[in-house]
Amino acid sequence: MPEEIEAKVKIADAEAFRCRVAACGAAGGGTVLEVNRLFDSADGRLRKSGAAVRVREERAAGGEVRRTILTYKGPRQPSRFKRRTEIETAVADGAATVAFLEALGYAETFRFEKRRTAWRVGDCEVVLDELPHLGWFAEVEGPSEAAVQKVLAGLGLADEPVIAQTYMRLLADDLDARGLDASRALFSPR
Repeated sequence: MPEEIEAKVKIADAEAFRCRVAACGAAGGGTVLEVNRLFDSADGRLRKSGAAVRVREERAAGGEVRRTILTYKGPRQPSRFKRRTEIETAVADGAATVAFLEALGYAETFRFEKRRTAWRVGDCEVVLDELPHLGWFAEVEGPSEAAVQKVLAGLGLADEPVIAQTYMRLLADDLDARGLDASRALFSPR
């Protein structure tokens, strides 16, 4: 099974982080807007088991959909980093994929946006994410905990606290604390 091994840290200065990534000789750097939609059964079976099903649209600056990805994430495994089964596949039609999930009895439970800039550093993907209400985060995902730790060290993040919560949990908690709709975290109302 494909496995996600990832570390997430809060970033105070996005431009300083971009400079550190560039100094590592990173490739890439393109930015997209992601629209992430999480689905679950009426009884919350996926959430209760620690799993998730997501439909993600990656949109270019003009708003056109570049690609849509269907993802299953399994329950977390014991680790300092986020470590879990992750199965992803590109889909041709996001609306048909949502209709397919709904026909199976799943409903959208949470929707959030993020602006993501991604690079390759060695064997790892490094991303800088901006989330509504919460600000900036970096994620390093790689083939092993050692590879992730090496890139964190190269970026000067080895001593930063690793955040265990998912973006969905961080956003939902923040929205709930603000008394806002805890099912949506968007940059602009839709």
